[in-house]
Amino acid sequence: MAILTRYILKEFIKIFLMTLAALTLVYLSIHFLEKIRTFTEHNAASVFVFRYFLYKLPKIISDVIPLSFLLATLFTIGKLSRNNEVVACMSTGISIFKLTLPLLSLATIASVALFYLNGTLIPKTSRVARTIQNEKIENKPPGLMLIQNKIWLKSNPRTLLSIQMAEPEKKLMSGVHLYYLGRNFSLEEEIEARSLQYEDGKWVLYSGVHKNFRPDGTIQIKTFDQQPVLLNKTPDEILRNTVDPIEMTDEKLQNYVDRLTEDGFNSNRYRTDLEGRRAFPFVNFIMVLLGIPFAIQHRRDAGIISRTTICLFIGLTYWIVFSTLISLGHTTILVPWIAGWGTNLLFLSIGMYRFLNIKS
Repeated sequence: MAILTRYILKEFIKIFLMTLAALTLVYLSIHFLEKIRTFTEHNAASVFVFRYFLYKLPKIISDVIPLSFLLATLFTIGKLSRNNEVVACMSTGISIFKLTLPLLSLATIASVALFYLNGTLIPKTSRVARTIQNEKIENKPPGLMLIQNKIWLKSNPRTLLSIQMAEPEKKLMSGVHLYYLGRNFSLEEEIEARSLQYEDGKWVLYSGVHKNFRPDGTIQIKTFDQQPVLLNKTPDEILRNTVDPIEMTDEKLQNYVDRLTEDGFNSNRYRTDLEGRRAFPFVNFIMVLLGIPFAIQHRRDAGIISRTTICLFIGLTYWIVFSTLISLGHTTILVPWIAGWGTNLLFLSIGMYRFLNIKS
């Protein structure tokens, strides 16, 4: 078995690395073509363009690894099946499970590694990539800061805006604090509101308290149900820098979700994203499990185009289902853990059923 294991792994890893390199190159090329207009409009320096793609690379690789695993499985096992090596192994008492165990084990290791990297390294590099694009390439002012699970933005040099949660598609922010500073940067006014909404070309605060800090040390307090507020920022300028779960480590995102829940906000959107990010790495194992039956049972004369078509079909189907369930989780139609893990459970069930019913 040691010789057979080395033989299978050698073939698999060779195809996997070639496929991973090719898919990464295609992904980078498409992304470059999407960004080239931005780069030319802002006369971006080559060094910043290079650094941008360098920091985007970990996320790109994590996205294409599942397809690489699937393609490598189809071609490796497909070659064994086409050469009747699968039948030969089974005739000597080697089961399909034992034959493919090295690939399943390798996919499991990759899934666990990617699970860790998705929660630590990749969010950090994604955040750096966006910072480079915004500040170094597009020359935009620094965006938000996430401190103590709150989003902080500077509306102008003497106005600070703090929010708990943002919903860009609704142009809505919840858990809002506005701080107005005087000439000596002492606090002159503070507004606390349940929400801030952009309506008819203006910002409107809802359900809040307005505090005026007077020079004599007294505080004037007024409550309001609805109050317009002047902010020298458009919705796009404020909301383009809202918290992106992709750029938050698992620990920070979990703390943010917990804080929103404690403060009474609906955290389903971020909780769904957290569950989805935790579930996605394990698709590597599922792709190998799905690929093995297709490779063995597909017609023996199947060529590169046929196997690539199968791979793209499986990958596209997975992504459509995954994206749909995540969207349903965002809208609270599905509970977060079902939205995040449902696609994996569905495809794992299909893969196990087909694997257990293989007929070589």
